[in-house]
Amino acid sequence: MEEQRKTKKSEPDDWLREAYELASLFDRYGALFDERQREIFEDYICNDMSLAEIAEREGMTRQGVSDLVKRTSRKLREYEDGLHMVRKAREADGMISELTKRLDESGLSGERGEEIRGLLKKLSELF
Repeated sequence: MEEQRKTKKSEPDDWLREAYELASLFDRYGALFDERQREIFEDYICNDMSLAEIAEREGMTRQGVSDLVKRTSRKLREYEDGLHMVRKAREADGMISELTKRLDESGLSGERGEEIRGLLKKLSELF
């Protein structure tokens, strides 16, 4: 991850994609980590703090912080590879958007249309 940060200026899209993906995984699986891991990972990925800043605050070495971030990233990917919760949520969001679009195009309105829209909204909140 730190290597990717070093190339941040030359490849910003790659860094942003990676950070977004890890943040998405962290949103879904972050509760599976202890408080310290969550705080360090969130500060590095989501709050864009440097390894040095985190290391100083935590009384660790930069390498120690880097190792923790790498382990956490690897675990997040393992969880997703096994459970597919983020992928399924994205697929569900896409389907809900498509259903909403088709509902709008159908012209169905009134009480029945609002009932369906309400159900779609509740469904989207599950993910």
